[in-house]
This record gives sequence, structure tokens and C-alpha cells, in this order.
Amino acid sequence: MFDPSIATLADLIIASGGLFIAFYLMALGHSVVEKSGILNLAIDGTFALTATLAFFMDVYYNNNLLLSFLVPAVVAMLFGLFMAFTLTKFPVSHGAVGLSLMFLMYGLASIIGYGPRIVQASLPNFSPGIALTVEERVAGYLVMLALGLLTYWLIEKTKLGVSIKASGEDPAAAESLGVNVLASRLIAAAIGFAMIGLGGAAYMNFYVRLWDERSIILSGYGWLAFAVALSGGRHPLVVLLTAFVFSILVHSSLQFVAWFNISRELSYSLPFIVAIAAMTIYMATPLRRILAPPRSLGRIYFREERTV
Repeated sequence: MFDPSIATLADLIIASGGLFIAFYLMALGHSVVEKSGILNLAIDGTFALTATLAFFMDVYYNNNLLLSFLVPAVVAMLFGLFMAFTLTKFPVSHGAVGLSLMFLMYGLASIIGYGPRIVQASLPNFSPGIALTVEERVAGYLVMLALGLLTYWLIEKTKLGVSIKASGEDPAAAESLGVNVLASRLIAAAIGFAMIGLGGAAYMNFYVRLWDERSIILSGYGWLAFAVALSGGRHPLVVLLTAFVFSILVHSSLQFVAWFNISRELSYSLPFIVAIAAMTIYMATPLRRILAPPRSLGRIYFREERTV
């Protein structure tokens, strides 16, 4: 006998496809960055800025998706390279640099988004991005699976991946064994931040398809991507599962108002409550040992001081 709940679940999974692509790209990129030992607290600002840049390109370049993805990825990569260089060459706090960049990117997003938002309001028949078909959303899941497998191979099976992980575990020991920590971190930042930029663009083009400060700058979805990565142990394949769960949770959050008779404010907060719970479970269970974070994550490494 046909069970309508199965169809409802399938519809929910398909409808969440665009958001899954965005969350997974951001969480995967964040994981690659942190594998090198760089604590990335700029992720939410990167999300806000890159989603805004995608909107800017959509409005002024008539939904040119190539530019709408390329420009956010390149801009995010440049910020990532700056962060990796600064944190490796100078004895500065990872938290201070990351949070400073985050607030800088919030401000840039607010400035950049205002103009095209006014222009869009004068174009009543224009919507940024594209409305994904069912087939395209299913294809998106498959492409993200392939990307996860490719990233796993890169990190676990290649010389570059070994260098990135060594830089995150013990950069001083890695240098003594011939690893170029700066180069490894720059490559990890370039790859990881480009992915985060693509995730921000995907959120704009494939899911929300509008810009306002609440949906982009104040949404906190970059922090959710942070939680997706942390609760998945920064493992490219485990993060597939956590991104899948959170994309469905966020997409259905407004429906919780009707399902559970709760307020819209509480409904909006539920994904963040679950994120706190997921990170707590990771930190308080054997998952933290099985999927251990890099030992030198967030620690200051100043190579020059070791030559004194």
C-alpha cells in the first residue's frame, strides 16, 4: 500500500537540494582550510559577502551564472590567501584575524548588496539565479558526492594532502621534514575558500534567490556550515551526511510552525539549537577521538622565532 509520508520525505529531500549544495560546499571548503591548522572564524562573513557578490553579478550581468560563481570564488580565495599568509608568517591570533575579516566582509556585503537590491526592485519580472528542476537537484546531490570522494582522495591519498595534514598536526615538525608549511596552507586556503565562495553563490543562485540583510548577512548560515563541518569531524564523506541533515532541517524550519504549533522565532532558531547539540555530541563522545581535529588547529606558528 502506498505510504504518502514517503512521497513527502522524497519531496522534502529534492526541495532541499539547492540548500544542500550550498551547505556542503561551504562545510567542505571550511574542512579543507582547517585541515591545514588554520582556524577559520571568517566563514560566516565569507558566506555573506560571496552570496551578495553572486546577487550583484546576477542583477548587473543578467544572470550570467559563470560570473555569478566565478567572482565570489575568486574574491573568497583572495581573502583566504591573505588569512593563510598572515597566520603563517606572523605571530598573530587566528581568532583575531578571522573575526576581523568576518566583520569586514559583513560591511562589504551590506554596501555591495544595497545598489543591486534597488535595481532589482525596479525589475518586477527578474529573479536572480535559476529555479532548479527536479533532475538538476538530483544531479546536484550526485555531483556533491563525487566532489566529496575527490576531496577525500586529495586529502588522504596524495602528497599534497599529506603536507596539508602535517601542517595542521605539527607545523614545526613538518618543516623539519621538508614540508613547506606556508605553501601547503596557501593551497589549502585557496581550495577551501574557493569552495566556500561557490557555496555562497549556490545559496543565492540555487536556493534563496533574493537579497536582504536578514536572509544573507543576519541569517547565520555560514555558522551553520561551520557546525556542519565540525559535527562531521571535517571528514569529507561524513560531512555529506551532516550537510544533508541540516539542509533538510533548515528548509523545513518554517513548516515547524504548523507541525508543532510553535512561534516563527523559535522555528527559525531550531537549526541553531540542533547545531549546538550536534557540536556538543561530537565534542563529548568518542567521535572527537575517531574524527580528531588537527592538533595545531588555531595555534600560532611563527617559523622565524625558531631560528633565534
